Amino acid sequence: MAGSILLVAFWSAAAGAALWAARRLRPAPARSAWNLLGIGLALWTLGDAIHAGALIALGHTLAIPSLADLLRLAGSFAAVAAFAYYPASPPERFGNIRRLLDIGILVLSVLALSWMVFIRPLSQVQVAPPIQILWTAAPPALDLVLAGLLSRLALLVTQRRQRSVFRLLLLGSTAMAFTELAAGYLQLQGELPPGSLADAGRMAAALLFAVGSLRLGAAEAQKRPERRPRGEWMAARLEPLLAVAFTYAVVGYTALDWWFSKAVDWVGVVCGGLLSLMLVARQAAIAGQAEMRQFEAVVNATTDLAFICQADGRFLLINPALRRAFGVAEAATPDFRLSDLLTPEAPIARLLWDGMAEGWSGEVQFRRRDGALFPVSLSLIPVKDERRPQPLIVGTAHDLTSVKAREAELNAALAAVASARSQLQALNLELEDKVQARTQELAQTVADLARLNEDLKALDRLKSEFVALVSHELRAPLTNIRTGIELVLEGYPGSEGSPRESLGLVQAEVIRLARFVETILDLSALEAGRFPIHPAPLDVGETAAAVCARFPEFASGRLVIDMPAGLPEVMADERALTSVFFHLLDNARKYAPEGEIQVEARAEGGQVIVSVIDQGPGIPPEERERVFEMFHRLDPSDSREVYGHGLGLHLAQQLLQAMGGGIRAEEALGGGARLTFWLPQAT
Repeated sequence: MAGSILLVAFWSAAAGAALWAARRLRPAPARSAWNLLGIGLALWTLGDAIHAGALIALGHTLAIPSLADLLRLAGSFAAVAAFAYYPASPPERFGNIRRLLDIGILVLSVLALSWMVFIRPLSQVQVAPPIQILWTAAPPALDLVLAGLLSRLALLVTQRRQRSVFRLLLLGSTAMAFTELAAGYLQLQGELPPGSLADAGRMAAALLFAVGSLRLGAAEAQKRPERRPRGEWMAARLEPLLAVAFTYAVVGYTALDWWFSKAVDWVGVVCGGLLSLMLVARQAAIAGQAEMRQFEAVVNATTDLAFICQADGRFLLINPALRRAFGVAEAATPDFRLSDLLTPEAPIARLLWDGMAEGWSGEVQFRRRDGALFPVSLSLIPVKDERRPQPLIVGTAHDLTSVKAREAELNAALAAVASARSQLQALNLELEDKVQARTQELAQTVADLARLNEDLKALDRLKSEFVALVSHELRAPLTNIRTGIELVLEGYPGSEGSPRESLGLVQAEVIRLARFVETILDLSALEAGRFPIHPAPLDVGETAAAVCARFPEFASGRLVIDMPAGLPEVMADERALTSVFFHLLDNARKYAPEGEIQVEARAEGGQVIVSVIDQGPGIPPEERERVFEMFHRLDPSDSREVYGHGLGLHLAQQLLQAMGGGIRAEEALGGGARLTFWLPQAT
């Protein structure tokens, strides 16, 4: 008895908490749903109060069905209705159809399962009269329906606070369903003592309903910001499968029951067929929703103004761009007309008539709420609606403000261009006269330069011919003088003193002059393209050894050849390579009279690299490029200890380039000069 009184107190607290939370909810549909829940909880409270009064007055429970059972059943219907119409998601096209189908599938599947699992087996074993079984099974069946609706809402809502509240209510309705199911079964068998397990389960359910309502009301009163719930992506995928799962449960249970009992449950078959048809209709509604969402996303994402209006210009739908442009709220759409956008002088009736007939497009002026005008490109297209006698008008308007501004800028630029063009034409006429006079001067200058160029070519040709002629004419006398001196020195081997020294000095100068003449002739032949270069596979070591043998430093050991065995051959002309070695070695022995002169070679990257290293004063960094110029020497003064003409390195460079190689000057390790040249390997 005390438990029944305490249960009434719990249900009273839950009903009061629900009504208190409803007063703090701002959306009207949510407030109505919570008020309906409070009414349902109040009916449960009243039913339990009658039940407790009967226990106090009569000492036993009322027979089924009683007024308390009717009130409890009415409360269950109120709670189911509250959450059947609860606004869990924003309204959209086909949304009501899908919501009704979802609710219908949940309700029908739960009732069908209740019939097949509880009511029919109890009727078959004749535990109690059928009417008493139906009245006993109705409350837990409705509680299970309520649990199904709450599970759907827990998956649909997008705020963490609401999801936690619906989970508490789902837990309470589930506890209520199983408690009443167990209590009803015991009551049918006459084994349920007053104030037992049923009261404890109902108290727990009332407590969960009260906590959920208080939590929602407190959060709304504190204006706490909404937060997205965790696992939202999982809930979005599970919610569409909820109706499918309930349908499969009914169809599967019907099939299994027929398989094992070999008897057809026609209630299950009919319910399964209805659920299958409703599921097909639901999938069609989902497909329609998906397509409408895509069209809605396209229209809402565009920056153009889009709307749908009736024949009188009253708007039915407007996109967010138009709402932002004119500051129109969602609720003000029916009171908003096309005439509110156009200027008073615009032929609104003519535009609407043409738009309904064959469509219309053109440029008009729109007027903002503050009176400011801006140009737009307006298009009106008729759309037939079978539900209306006249077609609807779909309109799109593109703001031309930036286009007009660009056109104005372009016109101003074109005007500036025209003015500049006229000025340019005047300047062009003046410039033509100056250009004509200047052209004549340039033509005369070009003619003079051409004539001067021909003179320079002739002079250069005469220079080359003169050098070649002089060098050629000097070669024979020098050869004769050299031969004569050699014969004199060999014919008088015993002569000593000043005459022999003078003849030796003359012989050395004749040899130097002959080498100079040979170098001049080689350079002239290279410049004229008459130097014969015939590259062929050649052993660098043999050529270097042959040239080194001509110098006395080789015999004395000051000139050293350091080349590895198996060095690849190079593609080179033997005469040209011999001249290169001779001039490099001659340059080293002249500028490094002391110390070792070393010839090294290595193969690297398809080339053979040869270095001539001396221990002389070296070449300064700023002179390492200029030493290969013709007639360039480090010491250009007349008083120089080393006599030369600055032609040897230049000739070596020209010969190496003619053979596909090159040369550079570097600093040797420990001081001195390092002249390195390279030639391609023979393949």
